[in-house]
Amino acid sequence: MARFMIQWCAPDPTSDDYTKAIVDYIKGGKPMDEFAGFKLLARQIHPQTGGGVLLVEADNLAAVQKHTYPWTKGLGVTATITPGLSDEEFVELEERMTS
Repeated sequence: MARFMIQWCAPDPTSDDYTKAIVDYIKGGKPMDEFAGFKLLARQIHPQTGGGVLLVEADNLAAVQKHTYPWTKGLGVTATITPGLSDEEFVELEERMTS
């Protein structure tokens, strides 16, 4: 699986709907944090800015979109998705490229 960082920001961080949606999602067992082809590794919430960061593993961008879609479409959250490498993947790539 590939790794992605998802940085999100709410259009209105003071919105009761936004805050309630996050609290309800967490209290509801975080149902979309893991499904076939997607696994959330870490979540950091930044209440002072109305955003946060997710680190995930996913088979592809479509799986990432499946996770972010309810937030971006339902609440107008902006999500910036950046692919990345694990430590091991980076070392392996560097060793292959320099040999």
